[in-house]
This record gives sequence, C-alpha cells and structure tokens, in this order.
Amino acid sequence: MRLKTYEKVLILLVVFCFPAGCRQRTGVDITPHPVIPEANKLYQKALLLSANYDVDSTEKSIDLLDRALTIDSMNPDYYGVKAKLLSELGYLDSALAIQHRADRIGAITGEYLFQLGLFQAAKNRDAEAQLSFSRSNEFQKAVLKRYPDSLGAFVIQQAANACLHGQDSLFMADMEAIRKRFPDRLMEVEMTSRLKPLHLIRQIKLMEMPVSEDPDSISEPMAD
Repeated sequence: MRLKTYEKVLILLVVFCFPAGCRQRTGVDITPHPVIPEANKLYQKALLLSANYDVDSTEKSIDLLDRALTIDSMNPDYYGVKAKLLSELGYLDSALAIQHRADRIGAITGEYLFQLGLFQAAKNRDAEAQLSFSRSNEFQKAVLKRYPDSLGAFVIQQAANACLHGQDSLFMADMEAIRKRFPDRLMEVEMTSRLKPLHLIRQIKLMEMPVSEDPDSISEPMAD
C-alpha cells in the first residue's frame, strides 16, 4: 500500500469523529442510520482487516463492504469506508464515484462530505469540492449544536472549514479557547492541531493510479 501518510492523517481526522450513521436527506438531518446487525458484522470485519494496511487485506475488506451494502444499501459508513479504501489503493475515480453515489441517494454524513470534497479537489473539480466542504461544515455545525462536547464532530468541522477557506491549518479559531472547550481531550487536541487538511489533497493526487491501471474503474458520475 502506497503513501501511508495520507492514510494516517485521514484516520486521525475521523478517529475521534461523532459515532457514524448520521444521515442527510433534505437540508441537514443528523438522524442516526439504524444498524442492521448482519450487515454491521461484515462491516466490523472489514474494519479489522483494513487495519493490516496491505493490498490483499484491503481488497478483502472492500469485498466485505460490498456484501454489507447488499444487506443495507443506505448506510453511510459502508460507502465512505469503501471509498476511502479504494482511494488508498490509488483508485481515485472509483472512490469518487462510490462517494458521489452515496451522496446522490442520501447515504452520507458530514464526515463523508468532507471526504467527497477531498476526492473532488484531488481531481481538480474545485467548484464541486467547495460545495462539499461547505455542506460538510454546515452538517458538522448541526451535529455540534446537538452535541457540543463532540471533539470528533469539531475536528471534521474545522477541517472542512479550513479547506473551504484555502487554509492549511486545522484549527482556525483560538487554540487556547479550544483547549478550554475540551479540557479532558488535550492530547487529542494537540495531535489533531498539527494536521494540514490541504496536504491530504496533495497526498491523494500522488497516490492516484493511471485510469488504465484501475481494474475496478467506475466512470465519472453524471450530474444530477
């Protein structure tokens, strides 16, 4: 697997995130997506396998996610994690198409809108990326309104906001105020404060394989 830097940075961005399953229909709807046990079991296996960071395990994880999607085709995590794994393999076109489909059918959260924006920016689809970052920013603000103590939601909101404004700094607000806001999460705050969101876009670009080398390449999604 190439360029683990992107992998590690993206993991740090989402590892503290508000529990997944918040789904968008019209406007900002953070209603958790109901978990189907049979599909979730496959999803958890996929997560464990993907932690090995090798191509074979990643491909097996993607297969498990496909099986989970046949059971629950509206779970944002199944699409989002599959798209992330495809991007890590260098299959950016496929990753973008999967994440775009999830967005089109409403199986997406603020976390994955941010990921969609990263993919779009890496493909130089700047106007679309700006819209995705803006939507992610607003989605995470809605989550924070209900769960103000969620560091994960705050991290994603700050990352989306930074990309939206072309800033390569995760926390654009006053760091001292952030430390006071999350006094029991200071180590995590310090870890994430070093991340550079715009650097993710450059890493994704570097990982992308030529289309001819992408055996699972999915054609560019058509505009809705």
